[in-house]
Amino acid sequence: MGLDACDGDGNMYSKEDIQAMLDSMNVSEMLKIMSQICYEKAEILRSDWQDIETARAWEKVGRAVGKIKIKTELY
Repeated sequence: MGLDACDGDGNMYSKEDIQAMLDSMNVSEMLKIMSQICYEKAEILRSDWQDIETARAWEKVGRAVGKIKIKTELY
């Protein structure tokens, strides 16, 4: 089983694609971006779809990811 992810436009991203993104930035930056994306998804769900329950779930994930602290930079 491969570790592929699909974006909203149907584009596939492989494990290697995600690894390349991590290689181009540090882990803290990647986590910050992931947290921001979670909050943005929550806002879209709340405003465009009136899906409060799923929006809250995405906010919870965003908070959890945002709380992850990396003590040293990994290269």
